[in-house]
Amino acid sequence: MKISHILLFSILNIVAMKNSYALTENQEKLQVLNVVKKYAEVTACMTTFEKDTEKKTTIKDIFTIDRDPSLGSSSYFIFWGGDIGCNGGSGTWSSIISEVGRVSASRPFLVQNDDALGTDIYEKINLRFIESVKQISPQNFEIISWNYADDKYGGKDGGNNFPANKFKYIVKKDDNYQWKVVSQTLIKQNK
Repeated sequence: MKISHILLFSILNIVAMKNSYALTENQEKLQVLNVVKKYAEVTACMTTFEKDTEKKTTIKDIFTIDRDPSLGSSSYFIFWGGDIGCNGGSGTWSSIISEVGRVSASRPFLVQNDDALGTDIYEKINLRFIESVKQISPQNFEIISWNYADDKYGGKDGGNNFPANKFKYIVKKDDNYQWKVVSQTLIKQNK
């Protein structure tokens, strides 16, 4: 009987210690922010992490996709911008949505990719001109972005850096775990 009490107390103590080291969601987001800052330093120029940038990436630009505090596994998307590859051209700066995650509390957060929503989504949404990303739910986003004039929406582009149409896109993850644009609403147009 005494051994079973000691064993039970030891197990409860280990579980309590494990949970006491668990990070809060905001603590994890700060780690994610720091990982992507370091990643951006070695992959891009003119990023939204630099001091003198107009739009600064902060913790509000990090979105929780999946989180299991008992395992310590987490997946986050982070919205940032920069010139990946430091090409320095007039059309080389772009918005980026990176996926950052870890499989357990004992593992570090790692950048998984720079196209968190998948490559298909970016055929419809112009990454260069994303103004905002808002998470509606873990599987649902609203993205505001400009895009060039086309046959469907019309408008008049003002050159390579001044697209004609501003859209609100709703992006959802489907039953096959693929991100899809489920609606596109024109909210402003240059004529």
